[in-house]
Amino acid sequence: MNRRDALKGLGLSLGYAIVTPGIISMLQSCKTESALWVPKFLSKDEGIVITNLVDLILPKTITSPGALDVNVPEFLDLYAYKIYDDKRKKTFKKGLNGIMKALNIQESSPAVLKTEDYDKLLAKYLKASKKQQEIYNQEKDQSNQDAIVFRALANLRNSSVWAYKTSEQIGEQVLAYDPIPGSQKGCISLEEATGGKAWSL
Repeated sequence: MNRRDALKGLGLSLGYAIVTPGIISMLQSCKTESALWVPKFLSKDEGIVITNLVDLILPKTITSPGALDVNVPEFLDLYAYKIYDDKRKKTFKKGLNGIMKALNIQESSPAVLKTEDYDKLLAKYLKASKKQQEIYNQEKDQSNQDAIVFRALANLRNSSVWAYKTSEQIGEQVLAYDPIPGSQKGCISLEEATGGKAWSL
C-alpha cells in the first residue's frame, strides 16, 4: 500500500469534523505563493519545517495535487492563529519546539536540512510499531521528548489530511462531488456509487 492510499484510509477513519462556513472561507483565502508566505502564528523557521513535513505527508502525485498545491501549511498557520485558544496554541508550539529539537535546529537554519532528514523523522515516529505508538500516547511525563514529537507529528498529519480534504480544489476535483445530491441509494458499494472515491465534505 502506498502512502497516498494509507492516508486516504486514515482520513476516512478520522471521522468528519464540523466545518463551518468561516473555516471554509479561511481555507479558500490561503492563496499566497509559498515563496511570499509570511506566517502569522509560526516563526519563519517553523513555517519552513512545517512546509517540508506536510509536503512529505501529502506529496503531489500524477493523479492528484499535493498539500502544497492547496496551501495546507498556510491554512494550518492561519487556523492556529485565529481559532486555537491559548492552551492549544501553547501545546502546538511545544510540539513544534520538540520537532525542531529532533531535527537539530537550535542555532542553524532549517535551510541546511535535506528531504531525507524530514523523511527520517517521519519514519521514526509515524512508522513506529503500534506498541511503541501506544507507549508514546500513554506517556504522562510532559518532558518526554519522544512522546512530544510523536504527538506533534501525529497531530500535524491529522490536521494536514483534514485541511487537504476540506480544500475546494480537492473537494471538487479529486473527491466525489455532487453539489445538488439526487436520490439516496442504500446498500451499494463505494465503487458503484462514486467510482471508489470518498465523498467531498
